[in-house]
This record gives sequence, C-alpha cells and structure tokens, in this order.
Amino acid sequence: MESVIMAVNYSQIAVGANTNSPYGLTLQQTITSGTSVTIPSGVNWVYAVLVGGGGSGATGGGGGGGGVTMGWVKTTTSTSCVIGAGGASGGGGANGNQGGTTIFGGFVAGGGGYGAYTTVGGPGVNGGAGGGGGNGQTGGNGSAGYSGLTGGSGAGSTAAPVGGAGWGAGGGFGNTSGTGVGGAGVSGGGGGYMAAAGGPFPNGGNGSFTGGGGGATTSYNGGAGGSGAGGAGGAGGTAIGGGGAGMLAGGSVGSGTTGGAGGSGGGGGGGGKVASGTGGGVGGAGCILLYY
Repeated sequence: MESVIMAVNYSQIAVGANTNSPYGLTLQQTITSGTSVTIPSGVNWVYAVLVGGGGSGATGGGGGGGGVTMGWVKTTTSTSCVIGAGGASGGGGANGNQGGTTIFGGFVAGGGGYGAYTTVGGPGVNGGAGGGGGNGQTGGNGSAGYSGLTGGSGAGSTAAPVGGAGWGAGGGFGNTSGTGVGGAGVSGGGGGYMAAAGGPFPNGGNGSFTGGGGGATTSYNGGAGGSGAGGAGGAGGTAIGGGGAGMLAGGSVGSGTTGGAGGSGGGGGGGGKVASGTGGGVGGAGCILLYY
C-alpha cells in the first residue's frame, strides 16, 4: 500500500486523552487485533497512528514503551495489518522480552526494549524506547522516530543515571542510588534496577503516547510506571515496578513478586522482584488508530 507523510495539525494531543484528533478528522477505528482492516467504500486515504508493543520488564529493569509512527495511508476496502504483541514475561531471574512491531500501509512502529536482569537494557526499535538496565548496567538506547527525530541514549553511570530524552527515550541505569529513571519522550524509557533504600525511585519514563515500566528492587519500594496517552502508570509496590501506560489504557500495579503489566497500546511492563521474583510485567500490545 502507498503511504505518504504529510503535516497534520494535531492541536496538542494531551496526555491522558485519546479523543483529540488531527484537525478536521474523526477517530473512526481502533484496531487491537487481526490481520486486516475493513475500510468503507469510497474512503481512499486515512490518517493512521501506529503503536508498537511495549517491552516486558525483567526481574530488575522495566520495559520501554512501544514506538509510534503516524501519517497518511492510501487504502483499499480490505487493507492488511500487523499488530505488535506486547513483550512476554521472561520469568524469574531473566531479562524481559522485546515488544512486537505494528505494520500498516507501509508504516512501521517498533517495539519497546526489554528490561534487563544482569545485562544492558534492551534497545527500542523503529521509534521504541529502551528498557531499564540490570544491576550496575546501562539502560537500553531509544530509537529514532519516523520523522527523523533522534532517540535518547540509555543512561550509563551513577553520575548520570537518567535515560536520555528522545522520540524513543533511553532506559535508566541500574544502580544503588535509586535514581535510574527512564527518559521522557514520545515513548518513555524503562526504569533501571535499584539496590538501595529510599528515593527517588526508579520510575519509568513518561511518554506523550506510551510510558516505560518502573524498575524493581531487592526489597524496597519499586518505581512507578510512566504516564502515556491512556492515563497514569501503575504505582510501584514492595520490590516491584508498576506498568507504564499505553496509548489506550493506564498501566497496572504489580501483584506479589511480579511487575505490573503495561497498558493496552504499547505500555512497558514493570520490573519484578529481583531476589525471589516470578518475573517482570508483560508489555501492552500495540494498536492502530484510523482517522478519516
């Protein structure tokens, strides 16, 4: 299918509100599953907003928010699509998993990076944000957006533990100070692992569309998930991170030793308890919003 990037006046897409539409257009369809989209006869062009799946959290760092791409797409009455899956939990003592890629009419929105257990956080792809780093490890790099805006770098030291801002923001550094917050962007980065009491906590980065998952700890309070277009991230619990908000819904609070799930529409999963956790929270599945 033919795709064209054209400027559209969004009149400020407010965080927490999905009802704001490109000027002069109306949200007609929200696609969260399936392999094709039915378009009414006579509608030849639609404005599409694509969101990739959020990365899942580790027993450590939180997952990055799913990437975002948007533009005009030439369609037929049945146009194929792929909805990116949210990253699945990696289980206890393991990294999370990358979010899946959403595809429609020549546009691609990549997944958020996975949160890490003892390694560097996973990188975001095609606009996705980086995941939080494991203990003593760098956060994952965020990815550039479709428009060419750069992604944020993953945080790499205790002296500079916050993920870099960007289209897809960088993940937070996993460290003992508790300040490994995910970067802010269109897609928020995952919070890094924390191994110390007190705050500030390793929160997931806020995103204008998708938020990163909060980082986990050994036994202290975990980071909250970052906010997104769907609302607030989930609160951090004892040793676990909250899920980041997605395009369509807020993030979830974790349960027991498992991190909170990312919200529908690309939220990053929260980190699970490091010492005895059952796994990080799953990432939120991607979506496609169609305006015409």
